[in-house]
Amino acid sequence: MKILTPIILCIVLAGCSQNPKPVTGSANQFDSDTYLTLVTTDSVIQSTKADLANCAASPATCAFPAGIVGNVKTALNGLIASYNAADAAWQVYHAAALTGQSTPAQQAAVTSAIAQVNAATTNLTTVKGGK
Repeated sequence: MKILTPIILCIVLAGCSQNPKPVTGSANQFDSDTYLTLVTTDSVIQSTKADLANCAASPATCAFPAGIVGNVKTALNGLIASYNAADAAWQVYHAAALTGQSTPAQQAAVTSAIAQVNAATTNLTTVKGGK
């Protein structure tokens, strides 16, 4: 699972760049791409939480060396904070976009927040040792 998550993230992000049809319920392609990034990020968060729970329950089968578990937790918390901010910005944009009332400022806020999510995801992956 630890290798599968980054692969899924890459596939989703690559798919987003090829302008597939928007996800049902999305206002537009930007809305859809953001939603997919958030869903993928949530998957990374959940799988890392599961790995850390496994480390606590069974250190012998931990996915990470004992010396980096604390760093993984810190990086995960950073990703969660970035994710929460991005989700909040997207929720505002999404609601406005569905009614045709979104603003460039709302879209810029989402873009900035997603950039932070991407940076935090990269940081987590680096801390995990590419796992």
